[in-house]
Amino acid sequence: MQSSVTNPARSSDFQRAFLALRYFFGARGEALAEPLAAVGLKPASADTLRGLCHEERSERAQVLAVELGRLATALDERSLWR
Repeated sequence: MQSSVTNPARSSDFQRAFLALRYFFGARGEALAEPLAAVGLKPASADTLRGLCHEERSERAQVLAVELGRLATALDERSLWR
């Protein structure tokens, strides 16, 4: 029997939001993506990881702001804030 449920961890959107939230809550470096190792990072997620590991703080802040903005927009579109 084949399941119709997909693994959200395989979604690029989920992975980018996951990385951003882990960074926001204090995870740093390659450890950000360790929980996703079993499913593998999508290319866009790998770009986000590189941005969050950038040596320049301003670059990391910009990447984090973009990803948190996407997450806030997604939550708002689904009326999860209300």
